[in-house]
Amino acid sequence: MNLFTENINLVNFKRKLTFIFFDVIAFTISLLLSFQVKFDFSASGDFKNNFLPLLIIFIAIKLVFFFYFKLYDISWRFVSLHELANIGKACLFSNSVLFIIIYGFPLDMFKGFPRIVLIIDMILTFLLSSGFKISKRMYLEVVRRNIGHSQLKKALIIGAGSTGEQLLRDWNRTENRKIYPIGFIDDDPNKQNLYLQGIRVLGITDELPSIIRQYHIESIIIAVLSADKGFHKKILTLCRKSGVYDVKVVSTINDLSNLIQVKVQDVRDLDVSDLIGRQAISINTKEINNYIKGKRILITGAAGSIGSEISRQIYFYEPASVAILDINESDLAGLELELKYAHPHIPLKMFLCDISNFEKINKIFKDYKPEAVFHAAAYKHVPVMEKFPEEAIRVNILGTYNLAKSAIQFHTKHFVLISTDKAVNPSSVMGVTKRIAEIIVTNTGHKSNSQFVAVRFGNVIGSRGSVLPIFLEQIKRGGPLTITHPEMKRYFMTTSESVALVLQAAATGKNGDVFVLDMGEPVKIVELARELILLNNLEPDKDIKIVYTGIREGEKLFEEILTAEEGVDSTKHEKIYKARLSNSPMLNIPELINEFSNVTNGKTKADWFELFKKYVPSFTSNGKQNLFFLGDTTVSSNKVVNK
Repeated sequence: MNLFTENINLVNFKRKLTFIFFDVIAFTISLLLSFQVKFDFSASGDFKNNFLPLLIIFIAIKLVFFFYFKLYDISWRFVSLHELANIGKACLFSNSVLFIIIYGFPLDMFKGFPRIVLIIDMILTFLLSSGFKISKRMYLEVVRRNIGHSQLKKALIIGAGSTGEQLLRDWNRTENRKIYPIGFIDDDPNKQNLYLQGIRVLGITDELPSIIRQYHIESIIIAVLSADKGFHKKILTLCRKSGVYDVKVVSTINDLSNLIQVKVQDVRDLDVSDLIGRQAISINTKEINNYIKGKRILITGAAGSIGSEISRQIYFYEPASVAILDINESDLAGLELELKYAHPHIPLKMFLCDISNFEKINKIFKDYKPEAVFHAAAYKHVPVMEKFPEEAIRVNILGTYNLAKSAIQFHTKHFVLISTDKAVNPSSVMGVTKRIAEIIVTNTGHKSNSQFVAVRFGNVIGSRGSVLPIFLEQIKRGGPLTITHPEMKRYFMTTSESVALVLQAAATGKNGDVFVLDMGEPVKIVELARELILLNNLEPDKDIKIVYTGIREGEKLFEEILTAEEGVDSTKHEKIYKARLSNSPMLNIPELINEFSNVTNGKTKADWFELFKKYVPSFTSNGKQNLFFLGDTTVSSNKVVNK
């Protein structure tokens, strides 16, 4: 146990002691007042002589039931009706047992004990104990909400539905607040002038400028999960015209089983991902919960953008334990600290390891015995891998094989490969090595009883190496923003969306499946650049220039999610498709691995490309074949139609 975990346990221990201390005081006051009420606040000899031994018995019995109902494991800030009901049960059961003891055992101290004292004591115990336990929540939600607003930003919440109501409720409980919601905005005429948590619906979105001026609003929070890019752009435009630049949005995933609760932590700045046409997605957490709950989970590449988000979302479904594996020790240590702080009760293991080291990978599987593996470790930077193809082979191909081989050897039930749209008709080393990784996984799946699946998706906004952080750095320097071609298009998805769909696909997949995420419509990179410039309160081509540098080696104007031959089958989830892999080769994987293992020992780039072509015939090394749509094949929303 490290110092961090010890500090968490110390905080929990202090909270328990505080609850127990005040409950003992409450039990004492309750019994004392019960006798006083019974005897009209006049002392009696029997009462004085027997009070202390009676008090000890009362305290002992009540503590037993308060512990039984876990009333010392609750959060002080989030005491709810459920906890109050348990306090009532504890009082009822403890006083029932006291009744049996007092009237069932003929001890001198119990003679003439008034029954009314037990009833009064039970009522007072409930009132005092529950009053103390709910005091912090009452302070946060009622008292403090109405004080100290002078230094907080006045805010409006757009959306008076369940999301907005949950957000306001959690805000009332939050200690370190920076904003003060003074009203709602909603376009539903039936909600106008209604009050939620004491806050009024002030008007509709078209009235936003006048409401901003009237109430001196400084911040806007969009709490509409189904809002599209048009709605976000409308709100952003109205806010800019009114001089409000602090626009935030609730970032979460619609949950088909209604298990996800909106928190203040879900609020983030409006960013370019909200302006490029991404529609809200829905997931079924019950299915994912059945897939993950109680299992030992291993995430490779855990320190990366996708791997770290998988690690965070996995915890929601209560795994038995989580193991994070990466070669980046700094970010891995940071992730470990974050996860242990957020989830101290779920065991976490950290492995610093290169996945191309089979001996070490095999030992990790032997010792940890993961039941589900999410394989996100990969080299993904296209230009860099063109310069160092042997590294892409070592990690993306040989590393994937090492993991798959160990998974089979130690009976891992589920294996999920995180793949990419660049694996389709690949024109880059990164893309072709990821396609071969898919072949390894699907072939392994068909030859085993375990579930091996791959999930393809496009660019993750804000991930390392993606265009967004590059653009932000260029804007910070005053420009220009560099784009390789004015017609360059890419599919985009947020990290949280992509991971949620990965978990959903994994939970519903069958052996050897390759899933394709519906990335929506592809977005022109130049449009992305313009939106990003506007988000930074600058004018494109005026404050920040955009220049075109030419297509790089291995790059395509348009990334596909499927090959022309594949097509898709629908699944029960509208955003997840299954690729038809009728032409996917069934190969001798050990032979494939042997060939690539030899390639890394001093052979030329031409040798590597020859092998790539052997196993992925659609691979082209110059990218020219794939600059535009392939022949008479149309790709739309990830679905291929052969004409």
